[in-house]
Amino acid sequence: MHNIFASYEPDLHGVPLADVAIRRGSGDDAEATGRLAAEREGDAPERWTDIHARKLSNPDHCLVVAQAGDTMVGFGWVSYLRPGASAGRNAPDGWYLSGMVVAPDMRRRGVGRMLTEARIACILEHSTEVFYVVSATNRASRDLHESLGFTEVTSDFVLPGVVFGNNDGILCRLGRDDAGADPGADVIDLAAWHAARHSAS
Repeated sequence: MHNIFASYEPDLHGVPLADVAIRRGSGDDAEATGRLAAEREGDAPERWTDIHARKLSNPDHCLVVAQAGDTMVGFGWVSYLRPGASAGRNAPDGWYLSGMVVAPDMRRRGVGRMLTEARIACILEHSTEVFYVVSATNRASRDLHESLGFTEVTSDFVLPGVVFGNNDGILCRLGRDDAGADPGADVIDLAAWHAARHSAS
């Protein structure tokens, strides 16, 4: 069985990766991020490239990428979701962190934390709270987000389009006053980006 999560080894740390640039992604990044997603999922790169290209054309999604030199080493999405409009339950409308992937040979080197801090920072510049959902079995992700101030709110929720294989999803929330992210993290002007994308769509 293909395991999409890294093994849980909280005491194992690699050498922090130097000179990583965190930036907003564009359509030009769909192929590289699609390859990373396909590698994690054990799927065809073309399928994930197409999924990412479609998301990048939707103003409710923002791609954030981590690059070391010319190499894409990770990415993560920020999405504005409206569960209440599509039969959701116990999940609020708002900005959610979603879909983060780090290249296997770059894990435990701080890339995931940098991507997460940058996405949190860009949301909390313009919103009072940020959400994310996680499988209960993904201990590494739960530990990371807890260290940044997230609180696990409930496992009794429905977020349309998000399915957990073991029905073990957890909804988590971070308020602006609870944030433990690096205040110096790169901030993408999410509000201006989102407004510009909606006016152009």
